[in-house]
Amino acid sequence: MNNFTGKLSDREVGQFILPLFVSTVFSNGYSMVNAAVSGRFLTPGALAVIVACGSCLSMESYLYVSMTTGFGFFINRCIGSGDIKRQRESLWGSLWLCLCMIILGIFLSGLADMIMTLANIPDYMREDARPYMRVILFGGGFWALENLLVQVAEALGESRVPAFLSMMSVVVQTCVMVLLIVQGGLGVEASALAVLTNHLWVAALLFLWVLRQPVGRKLLMSPCLPARSVWSELLQNGCSKSFMMMIIGLGAFLFQRRINTLPEDILTGYSYGQVPVNFLMSSLGAFAVTAGLITGQNRGRDRIREADRWNQKLLAASAILCVIYIVSVLMFAPVIIRSLSGAELSETSLQAGSRILRIQICALPLVSCYIIMRNSLQSMGVYRALPLLGGLEAAVCLIFAWGLMPQYGYTAVCWCAAFKWGIPAVTGVLIYRRCLRNEIAE
Repeated sequence: MNNFTGKLSDREVGQFILPLFVSTVFSNGYSMVNAAVSGRFLTPGALAVIVACGSCLSMESYLYVSMTTGFGFFINRCIGSGDIKRQRESLWGSLWLCLCMIILGIFLSGLADMIMTLANIPDYMREDARPYMRVILFGGGFWALENLLVQVAEALGESRVPAFLSMMSVVVQTCVMVLLIVQGGLGVEASALAVLTNHLWVAALLFLWVLRQPVGRKLLMSPCLPARSVWSELLQNGCSKSFMMMIIGLGAFLFQRRINTLPEDILTGYSYGQVPVNFLMSSLGAFAVTAGLITGQNRGRDRIREADRWNQKLLAASAILCVIYIVSVLMFAPVIIRSLSGAELSETSLQAGSRILRIQICALPLVSCYIIMRNSLQSMGVYRALPLLGGLEAAVCLIFAWGLMPQYGYTAVCWCAAFKWGIPAVTGVLIYRRCLRNEIAE
């Protein structure tokens, strides 16, 4: 395990990043296999239910995953500080809040019909959607607990165990779903039960792993109620992260509504162009996670210069990876689009897909800078910056959707990515540099 407040070599940081990177690439690549298996074993009606309930799943992610990811930033700072009392309070405060989320999820599962009405699920789907929705809502709190334990494991310097469990979980999820459909005779609820099963067994194994670590055992074996200041820090971290993601999600939703007004051929090309962009963009998250950990723990030890040194290194390393992505995609964009389609594409769709792919892939260095700055600012305790950055991203989407799309059409859609990532990235750098100067001055 790594001590992020000590002297770290490039090799040690690379060994921490690599499992996160491989896990993300594997999970995103395997999602295509999972989609194919789902299409093979689930009826078209069941697949339609999953798509229709997708907005509810997104809201769960914003509430539970973003919230507990925010808790993780504060836990990082406490672990870096070396204050055992503070570490114990931050961990147990997070666990108590996760318990509240589990209770909330159980309560919401009883309100599935009301939530389906709010989500505008069509009446003819509701009979099939009801059990699916209940299981999804029931499992939200356990999703939060799983994600929190991932944050704790990474804060203790371990990336291999969470990465391995993440890769295993996507495979197990597919197997459990097929087993429930074939042997159990279940319908669409089999997919939700497979997801819930994943949350439970991964959370259980992560809890046992943390308990086996000397530091983890010391923290977990002494339950406590945190001080008011700890509750405040946890909630500020969690709510700022959650609120930011909700703002971004709202902007993306409204932007997508405008995109859906484009001709079918262009929409088809746009959809295919998004697949490799999202796949490659997700792999950059490993650098952002590491930046958050190093910044948070060194901030806890008042070693902010060391955190900044590593942030610069992570920005440089991610930029090199982005250049490799850019060169590869610019050379083979049409080939990539055709290989994803698996069928004869119209020339309009091919050009639309290649165009969005080339422009967005060139904006990946901005994405990398944006997410590294975002995590570093939260680790430094600059909570207000997160809703601001999320608001800027959403505002750019709205400006392009309602201000530029009517005049420039698909061109505005393509260039939106560069600005929706670029403006928050530049703003994040400016806020980060100002906060860094203030920290050093103190």
